[in-house]
Parts: sequence; C-alpha cells; structure tokens
Amino acid sequence: MKKSLLAAVIVASLMPMGSLALAVETTVQEPSRAQTEEALSLLYRNSLESQWTAKSTSSNASRIEYFSKLFLQKKSPYLVDPLGEGESGELSRKPLYRFDGFDCTTFVETVLALALSQSPEEFRRTIDQIRYKDGRVSYETRNHFSSIDWIPNNTHAGFVKDITGAIAGAQTKWSQTWIEKDQWFRFKGEGYQHLSRHFGKVLAEIPYVAKEDLLANPDLVKRIPSGAIFHVVRPSWDLKKAIGTKLDVSHQGFLIREKGVLYMIHASNGASRDGSDNEKRVKKEPLTEYVQRVMMASPSTAGMNLLSVQSR
Repeated sequence: MKKSLLAAVIVASLMPMGSLALAVETTVQEPSRAQTEEALSLLYRNSLESQWTAKSTSSNASRIEYFSKLFLQKKSPYLVDPLGEGESGELSRKPLYRFDGFDCTTFVETVLALALSQSPEEFRRTIDQIRYKDGRVSYETRNHFSSIDWIPNNTHAGFVKDITGAIAGAQTKWSQTWIEKDQWFRFKGEGYQHLSRHFGKVLAEIPYVAKEDLLANPDLVKRIPSGAIFHVVRPSWDLKKAIGTKLDVSHQGFLIREKGVLYMIHASNGASRDGSDNEKRVKKEPLTEYVQRVMMASPSTAGMNLLSVQSR
C-alpha cells in the first residue's frame, strides 16, 4: 500500500478496530430504526426455518457459519465505522446495530451476537455486552482496541476463549506493543479530550501463530476449530503520527471449515494487493491463500491470534 493511501486510510476513521478502512467507502443510506428492527426479526424467523432451532440442537460453529454466510450471500458491503451508541449517544449517535453493511469488527460482533442469542430481545442485550465493557454503552467503554479491550473484556464476559497456545503449542509467539489510548483520544479531536484523562500507556501482550507456521504446518491448521475468530497481529505497528498510538491488530473475522478446507469469512476493505478482487464487501477465501497473498506480502504482519466462541 502506498504511503499516501495509507495516510488517507488512517485519517478516514482514526479507529483502531478496522483501521484499514479505505477513505472512499461504499455509500449506503443508513436504514431507519423500523427497517433495522424488521431485519432483525426476519433473521430469527428465517433461522427457525433452517436446519436447527435451538442451542441444544446446534453448535456455536454451525450458528456462526449460518449467520456469516447469510451476509456473504447478500454481498453485504464494507462500511467504515458503521455503529455507535444510538440516538442518545454523547459522541456517536450512529445505530447500536444494523445489518446492511459492516467493517471487520462490527461483522464479527453482529454475527457473534446473532449466533449466541435466540431472539431479537436477547440479541440486543448480547451485542451491547460484546461491544462494550460490562455491557455499559458509552464511547468510553466501547471495546476499541483488540488486545487491551475487545479480547480481554469478551473473555471475561464468557463469550470467547483464547486458544492460540492450544493450537500452536511450543510454536506460539507473543506480540508486545505499547498502546497509548490517552493519546488516541486526543488525536480524535476536542470532543474526546476529556476521555483521555481516564487512560494511560499500556503494554499489550497477545499470543499468535506465526504466518510462516500457518503455511508450513498443515496439521496445525487442521487443529483450528470451525467457527473460531481470528485477529491479524501486527506487533508495534507504528501509526503514532497518524492516530497517536501504535497498534498490534489490523483485521479480524471468522474461520469456517468446509470439506476439509479452512476458509476466512470476513468484511474486507477490498485492498487486494494483487488487484484480483477490490470489491469492498463480506468475502470468503481459503485461509492459506490469504496468508500467502496478503500477510506474506506485508512485513509488518506477524501472524494470527485465535479465539474459540464459548457457550454461556
């Protein structure tokens, strides 16, 4: 990616999660609240008519596969930072949830909440618990950073469990990155300055499977369970001049196994290095092809962190 494009990318959103969102995003009119609620009801009505009807007769993996493929089939577009704190939000009044487009993080959050819930009412509670620390909705408590917010808070809430070490064993690597959340808030502008006082510099540590091992060790890849969540790890990714802090994660999505092949299903910003598919939407591609095509071509990407989805 050219430096000029990267600068435009970062300035476009100043968001840690989904920070590679392109400056020129897909234009989609925000749905009305009534339209979103009707879409939510329809998602569960249709799921009841599918091959499973309750948690007791289906696995988390099958439910994640079902809902992620719905948005894949719809070719749901990639949208930059599409969600906020709702109509009563202090700093972002974007909707709490929507189903017509996603960035990589909101795709994972939405599918995860749909899969772990049995009704629209349960979904509304669950997505707040996934997106915010202790389910308390505010910009301050939103899980902005993967390694210091999203992963630990959702692990504590019982939604996910880190399985990187169980998969990689002695091959497990660790990323260490200083995250400066206070500086990030300052970079976002005057309206966010008061939030910077509540945070400081934190050493983030996150385990990962090296990208080289994902390509060289087929048995390791076979151990990754279908329905797992991946995070692309980029240790000490230096974006301080652009957003005020270094980052350590640049992308996330789901891993789904079909006929022995492990696929990624993820909301992609379309930045295909070989120009083969620059459409910004929910996509599916074999994990090893993505690692070879994208991660091996990027010196700053180190590997993938892996999470399993837990029943609560």
